[in-house]
Order: sequence, then C-alpha cells, then structure tokens
Amino acid sequence: MSRMLKVLLFFCVAAAFAAAAPKKNADVEKTIKSEMVGKVFATKILVGSYIPCPPAQNSSGRNDAIKIVDTEFFSDGSIKYLATAGCIFPGGFSFDVSRWYVTEDLSGKIDPGTSVWVRGVDFKGDRIEVRLSVNNNDSAEGTGKIKYMVGTDYRNWPVDQVMEVIARGLVIPAYETLIQLNSQYNIFRGQLDEAERKYNSPGGDTASKLDNALALKKVLEILQKNRADYTALGKSDPQAGIYSEKLNALKPEIARLTEEARKARVAQIRDELQAQLPELTEVQNQVRQKPPTTLAEWQQRTDSVTVYSRIIYNRQRLFARLRNENEAPSLEDAKNLDECSAEIARVNQALEQSHQQLQLVDLNSQYGKLKTDRQKMFDAYMRAFGTAKEKAALQNFIVVLDKIVANREQAAGLGDKTAATQLTQCRAEAAKYRRK
Repeated sequence: MSRMLKVLLFFCVAAAFAAAAPKKNADVEKTIKSEMVGKVFATKILVGSYIPCPPAQNSSGRNDAIKIVDTEFFSDGSIKYLATAGCIFPGGFSFDVSRWYVTEDLSGKIDPGTSVWVRGVDFKGDRIEVRLSVNNNDSAEGTGKIKYMVGTDYRNWPVDQVMEVIARGLVIPAYETLIQLNSQYNIFRGQLDEAERKYNSPGGDTASKLDNALALKKVLEILQKNRADYTALGKSDPQAGIYSEKLNALKPEIARLTEEARKARVAQIRDELQAQLPELTEVQNQVRQKPPTTLAEWQQRTDSVTVYSRIIYNRQRLFARLRNENEAPSLEDAKNLDECSAEIARVNQALEQSHQQLQLVDLNSQYGKLKTDRQKMFDAYMRAFGTAKEKAALQNFIVVLDKIVANREQAAGLGDKTAATQLTQCRAEAAKYRRK
C-alpha cells in the first residue's frame, strides 16, 4: 500500500469516527473551561504521575526514562492507573505503542489534598480529561491527568452535571454540597422501592405493618428534605413534590396503625394481669394461714411471701405500662395493689419477729435429744472403761458433748439466759473428758 493511500485511509477512518462521535456542546465546554483552567483546586483522590519505563521499553538503555500515568476515574467510583504510550527522556522523546494498567506502586503521584493547577480540560468521545500540575509547569514529576470515564452521553449534560462529575476528583466548593445531596439522594432513592414493597406486602400483624410504615416514613422524610435542600441551591427536580405527597398520604395510615398497635398492647397487658390471678389467689391463701409454729413452717411461709412479692412487683410494672398507654388501672385494681403491698410488709415483719423465737424452740428441742444421747454415750463409755473399747467410747462421748456446746452457744447468742448458764457447764465437761 502506497504512502498516499495510507494517508487517505487514515483520514477516511478519522472522518468516520468524527461523524459517529457525539456533537460537542460548545457553550457547556466553554463555561467549564472558564471555571477551571488556570485555577487551583485540591485533589480528593490519588492521581498518578509517572513510573520508570520497563527495560524493554527503554530502548536507549538510559535509566532516567519515565512513563506518564493517567488516572481513569469510572462512574462506579473505581480508579485505574493507565501507563500511556511513549517514554520521555530529559531532552528527548522515544515513541512506542505499549499501554497497560499499573498495578505496582506509582513512582510519581499527587496525593489527596494536594493543591494543583488545572492546566486544561479536554472533552473526548467517552471521557472528560482534566490535566493537572502541582507547580503550574509541565515537569513530569508534578503533572497528572484525571480521565473521567463517563460515556458518550455527557455531551447532552448541563454544566452542573458535568461539574459535579469533575468534583468527584477535585474539591470544587460550589459543588461539594450538591455532590453530598445527590449521593444521599441516590442511596435513599434506591432504598425507597424496598421500603414501599415491605409496606405494601400483604399479611403480617399490626406491629410489623407499623414498623414498615415508620421505616418508609423515615426514607420519605430524608428524600423530602434532600430535595428541599437541592432546590435551595437553585436546582430543580420534577420528582421533588412526590415525596411530600407520599408522606401526606402515609400519615393517616401511620396514625391508624399506631392506635391499633396501642390497643393490641393494652389487650396483651390485661391478659397478663388476668393470667396472674390464679397464682395470686393461691399464694395469698398460703400467706394468710395461722402463724408458723416450726422453722420448717416459717421457711415455707417466707418462700410464699417471696412469691407474693414477685407477683405484686410484676403487677405494678404492668399497671405502669398501662399508664404509659393512657390506660390507667381501675380504682379498685389500684386499691387492691396497695392492700397487697401493705399485707406483704405486715407478714414480713411478723415473720422476722417470730424467727428468733422459733429458732430457740428448735434449739431447745435439739438440746433435749442431745442430753439423751449424752447419757447413752456416757453409759457406753463407763461399760467400756478399762477395756480395749474405752478410747473409742470416750471419743463418741466427746462428739456428743461438742454438739451440746455448739447448741448452747447458738441459743445463748439468741439471748437465752438459761442457755448461757448451761453453756459454761457444758464447756467445762467437754474440756474435762477431752483431757482424758
């Protein structure tokens, strides 16, 4: 193929691509360039600058060859670093056609938060390219390029939409609030369909329906405020009013479900109160029996009072829940609860007073049995005196004497004066036989 034919073919292909490419929006491009070129902005992302040329690319063998890296910023927020064709040498240029995405660390980079000059903004077929420089010059170490891979439709976008995209990589104060609002809007707009689906789904109890309605209300309120703030920035959204309409339609349903849920809670509380009555009646009958005459009876009565107290405490909590639901208990119920609390206090006081007396009765009863055991062990000891069984019989006798001492110590500790006198005698006897 002749050189002239190749040139003609090249221009034909270029013309075909040009015809197929979207037409430029000159006014939008002019406005964006005037707002950005020659001005300083801070970076939000890591911008690639350069990497050393691999040995295969560095045909001259020089070690100072570098390869420029472009930063491709995609619509989904992902970023790739593309090593562009050609190696640059100080004082010269070596061309090659290799291109690859860089996976290793960049040798040259512009960190997030760095102030950069915008050297130019170029509008290509499927992307917007913003050329940056740290020092307002063209040295490789301080330059970078962000390619916003937005697709071909961006030619039809207004200025604000294009600037909002560019502001994802650079801090442009006038568009920061707009970016945040649109980011929040996209998130909650995506949640709205799911919230409406749950709200409109059939079945479920009143509490579940109310929860779904409140969740939908929360999403709608966020979207409503988001669009109001969006409008306050001088923007317009034809969908903005729909969220207010949906909220207004939802409020009566929430009020109805709220009342239904309240009535259901009240009914459940009353059912719990009613379910307690059989156990309450039984334990009251146990508590109201004649005073206990033994420690075993005293323990049973104490256990019954403990159950009685638990039931009354639970009823107090249930009545408090009723009041929280604007359903105060009846005067009769409130009076009965007060009477039960007073009864528990009286019974507890009586049990506390009788406990010591019953302990003394029990200790004196045990003391009588221990005296009988003492006599038996003493007789056995006397029969074994002087035999091989004497030592074992004496040890058995001393065990009983020690039990008597412990019994009289407890009784004396409870204020029994007779037991205090007996204690002195019992200790002396135990010490006497222990010496043997």
